[in-house]
Amino acid sequence: MNRNYFLILGIIAAYFPTFASAHGYVQKPESRAYACQVYKNSKCGDVQYEPQSIEGPNGFPQFGPVDGTIPSAGISRFSQLNQQSPTRWMKNIMPTGVNNFTWYHTAPHVTKGYRYFITKQGWNPSLPLARTSFELSPFCTVDGKFQTPPKQVSHQCSIPKNRSGYHVILAIWDIGDTSNSFYQVIDAQIGSGTPTQPVDPEKPPVITATWNQVGTINPVEDLKPNERARTRVFDKNGENKNLETVLVIKTKEQGQRNEWPKLLAQKINNEHTSLKAGVKNSSNQIIPAPGINIIYGHKDSNILQVEVAIDKIPAQPGSYDYVYPNNISQYKAGTKVLASDKQVYQCKPHPFSGWCTISSHHYVPGTGSNWEDAWILLK
Repeated sequence: MNRNYFLILGIIAAYFPTFASAHGYVQKPESRAYACQVYKNSKCGDVQYEPQSIEGPNGFPQFGPVDGTIPSAGISRFSQLNQQSPTRWMKNIMPTGVNNFTWYHTAPHVTKGYRYFITKQGWNPSLPLARTSFELSPFCTVDGKFQTPPKQVSHQCSIPKNRSGYHVILAIWDIGDTSNSFYQVIDAQIGSGTPTQPVDPEKPPVITATWNQVGTINPVEDLKPNERARTRVFDKNGENKNLETVLVIKTKEQGQRNEWPKLLAQKINNEHTSLKAGVKNSSNQIIPAPGINIIYGHKDSNILQVEVAIDKIPAQPGSYDYVYPNNISQYKAGTKVLASDKQVYQCKPHPFSGWCTISSHHYVPGTGSNWEDAWILLK
């Protein structure tokens, strides 16, 4: 069961009857999702087959997908799009100044407008994309005039002249008659220079003749005190428990998503000689850093793969407000219920909290087809 606190969108027709009809993606320059469909990006998961379906709550940046899940719009089955590093994705070569951005609408819909955001100067391409990554004022806006656009539409937008190198552009299509938007991220190499080639996350390159990449510490959420991040190391004989590293979070500060990966990398380096974790610097040294860290295995170690597991703190027995579905009309954001599977679930924040009061079987916590749209599993 995925326990990450992602805001995952899935609305039944009875609640928002016009939801399912609009879909679209950025075709030129090729968005991260569309590049997956045309095989320029690899290991993308389900989005390879439906780049047009990345739909999430509107109102970015005040609302919308939570930080770390912006590329996937908070949809868990598209979570591969949230992976972020300088080499993970194919990049479009783009000049500063005027560029054409072409949307392909597989299902056109009444449109409020389009907005384009770009990462800040000095942003960190090794951290998951968050609001702090972007300039929060769009560099380009297009009024949709609450009309239905054609299948294909292009916008002329001017990329700021003070941008160069690798940047991410966030393109948002705001729908006019639902509370949703479509999110597309575009990886761009702006100005002069040769973009780095995308790295297959499951077939990474050899960094040196001595160390091979075998895993990634990819922070997707903050951790609480007493929760643990630990490595699972696999060699040709299976999991090697002797090479496990366990980091116990002691303070709120240590649990911040950009801090605990660095601490785990430091602990790996201190405890093992056949493993290293960190980010390669200009001198090819592997140094622990905030955010995403790469795990390397010595070429003679027979280490094949390293995974990072998170051990969450379970909810205390009896820590719930109602036995589901008793008093369902009283449920609100933060309400905890004991479900039929004897697990405790918490109602998600606005705008998802309204789904907690829907008696349809789709939203029965733990067993309904769309329960994750409304509930967070606590134990």
